[in-house]
Amino acid sequence: MTNNNASALPTPSDLDECAAMTVADALKIILANSYAIYLKTKNFHWHVSGPYFRDYHLLLDEQAAEILAVTDAIAERARKTGNGSCRDEGKIHSLRS
Repeated sequence: MTNNNASALPTPSDLDECAAMTVADALKIILANSYAIYLKTKNFHWHVSGPYFRDYHLLLDEQAAEILAVTDAIAERARKTGNGSCRDEGKIHSLRS
């Protein structure tokens, strides 16, 4: 059975608990902003038009894929601090700057 509790994980670190929480909180904000940038990039990708459609369409698709790959690394880094990451859209929305 999966434990859905977002409590701290027993993760080895040189950071004390307070510093780990500070790092995790900062990473969550970066993660939320990264998701927002990803969605905005995909929105442009889906709605691009004009004479350079193909070039922009491919460029934005590649950029969105790279942004999404980075979000995974950010979320995993937040979890490595022994804390949680963003679990739903509401949390992402509340953390965006």
